[in-house]
Amino acid sequence: MVALFLLLAYSIVALLAPTVAPYGEYQIFYQYINHPVTPSLHGGHLLGTDVQGHDMLTWLLWAMRETVLVGLEATGAAVVIGVFLGALAGYSGGALDAAVGWTTGAFVTVPALVIYLIVAVHYNPVPPWALPVTLGLCLWTFIAQAVRTSLRTLRQREFVEAARAAGASPHRLVFRHLLPNAAGTVIVAATGVFGQAILIVATADFFGFAVGQFDRPTLGGLIANVAKVDQVVTGYVAPWWLWVIPIVSLVLLLVCSNVTADTLADALDPAGSR
Repeated sequence: MVALFLLLAYSIVALLAPTVAPYGEYQIFYQYINHPVTPSLHGGHLLGTDVQGHDMLTWLLWAMRETVLVGLEATGAAVVIGVFLGALAGYSGGALDAAVGWTTGAFVTVPALVIYLIVAVHYNPVPPWALPVTLGLCLWTFIAQAVRTSLRTLRQREFVEAARAAGASPHRLVFRHLLPNAAGTVIVAATGVFGQAILIVATADFFGFAVGQFDRPTLGGLIANVAKVDQVVTGYVAPWWLWVIPIVSLVLLLVCSNVTADTLADALDPAGSR
């Protein structure tokens, strides 16, 4: 459960960036432009500064915030779509179940990163909500499949048969009996989708298709900035903290997300995990 606590702490700190960051998002220390200072417990810059004069801790917190927000928004969109279609298919069965299964299979074959990049390039500038919704429309299949499979099993259980015999409507059966019992499945699938969304966003940011406002830092953007400086300035080697810190932060987020999904799957469904 260590990964879960780290993931929660990471997300909370990221979302509270405006409050916990030591400096303003756009504050520049002009004396450090092109002369970044190293990370130090003294001097007011715990993680040092970058070549543009930004405090790295402040810049990192805001980058974490931007990335986590898009990941949460994309996961929320995927959960809404996936739960609705998965529940519809899992409870109804028959032709509707087959249709949703075919649609899920078709969507899985389309790389989410490619769709994300197409939207980012074609609709530039992109409204803040467009990219998270695009990711949600691409990643809902994982949640729909999980809910569909869970409900196909649960609808045969005795408590569902008893509720049906008592006159419960299909709407009540799904929302009062089936979905609450499938909540663990949804949480596990959503945690995995969150990690996928973060990876896609960071990759797109690395190639210059930043989320939200293009002058705001993102984890992928921070890594890309180091690569760009190295290419533009011949013989220049970026200080280690400019690329190590965002890479470690991104890897930590992805690892915690994946490990948390696996841990929750084992805890909520020990029989299914073996």
